[in-house]
Amino acid sequence: MNVENVFFTEDIIRATSGMLLNGDMGSSFRGISTDTRIIKPGYLFWALKGKNFDGHDFWKEAIEKGAKGLIISQFPSGFRLEELPKTISVILVKDTLIALGDFAKFWRKKLNFVAVAITGSCGKTTTKELSFEILSRFFNTFKNLANYNNLIGVPLSVLSIKEDTEVAVLELGTNAPGEIARLSEIVFPQVSVITCVYPAHLEGLVSLEGVLEEKISIFKNTDPNGKLVYFYDQEPLREKAKIFKQGKISFGFEEGADLRVQNLKLDKDRVKVEILFKTQRRSLTLPQIGKHNVLNLLAAIAVGLNLNLELDLIIEKVEKEVSFYQRAKCYKKGRFLVIDDTYNANPGSMRASLEWLKTFSNYLQKIVILGDMLELGSESKRYHEEIGDLAKQIADQAYFIGENAKFYATTFSPKPCEVFATTEDFLENLRFLRIKDLFSENTVILVKGSRGLRLERVVERLLEELE
Repeated sequence: MNVENVFFTEDIIRATSGMLLNGDMGSSFRGISTDTRIIKPGYLFWALKGKNFDGHDFWKEAIEKGAKGLIISQFPSGFRLEELPKTISVILVKDTLIALGDFAKFWRKKLNFVAVAITGSCGKTTTKELSFEILSRFFNTFKNLANYNNLIGVPLSVLSIKEDTEVAVLELGTNAPGEIARLSEIVFPQVSVITCVYPAHLEGLVSLEGVLEEKISIFKNTDPNGKLVYFYDQEPLREKAKIFKQGKISFGFEEGADLRVQNLKLDKDRVKVEILFKTQRRSLTLPQIGKHNVLNLLAAIAVGLNLNLELDLIIEKVEKEVSFYQRAKCYKKGRFLVIDDTYNANPGSMRASLEWLKTFSNYLQKIVILGDMLELGSESKRYHEEIGDLAKQIADQAYFIGENAKFYATTFSPKPCEVFATTEDFLENLRFLRIKDLFSENTVILVKGSRGLRLERVVERLLEELE
């Protein structure tokens, strides 16, 4: 990723406790890059290490492409400091990833914008997008792009923020203990949001309790004078939130939530709801975004309320101007509707997608193509069986893909289903399954699974095969 901002050597040295080995303390850079394939002249090359690469190996290519400086934690192969021109800055740090976060923390304090940080087991990106859609109607607002929500993406996003930014909406993700704590330490949010807590990344976080502890660390690093937003309907999260002193707005369906929904009505193309906040009650008509995304919208509205926006103004913008971001994409092919929800999957998001599928009442037949939910550790069998049972209540037929597919099938039975070990196996057999010939009525097909299975290939093939 490239970051376009002017950065000064002296600031970098001070923020990272680095050592200037070559160059001038007064020099500046046009930007920062972590990728020599896209680096621009005048940029600082930040050499990061990954599982399958080491940025230090590309130091020479960075200089050949015009890099004005290097951030390194070791002398790479072939590197000779005495052979470098004095115009090339070289800054040595203990760990380039930690240094990146430290510099982003410095930049965040320097710019002094209002930071909104969003985490949760699912709904993070949708809540981020909806929050941005609302806030950008009132403030000069920034958001991190795509899935730049990890220990690399968040610091680079922060460093992309311009000096005239009033509010930054940042999504924070994790798959290991301590990541949310580190990211929220960098961001130091004034408003923090936990969308929900469900089993996810259990290979790193071990248990649902581990997920909760990881997510709740965002509240620990929120400005003491800041505000907290959380999903009221989950009792463990609700109880944990009580220990924090900051102001709070909870959201949910249950009575007791500060911001809640009543009289939710779903039909094939519209959602009608009443939104309650304190003594206020407002009606709202939305596109058919599903019950789960109504919750994400509530979280985004709570963010706006915490930034002193009036509920009436927010509702007006939501109804007239806000674009409703959804990860899931729908494709109409003749009598078939294909729902592409292949971005990722955990028990919470899988349940939400299946509940959404149920609302497509104008489709007489429902098919699910579900891939494994990865990184669930020792609890994997149980969660796959639970989702298989839920799918049985909603779908007429199923195709399950992956090592855990048999557990889906165990509880989906006796309804018809087939199991495939890999996505490749399913694709090879797709033409023999004759899905388009199985159902004469209007049919909706949901495709969902963890990213590791790359089920977007299934969607592509379905769109080729169906009529």
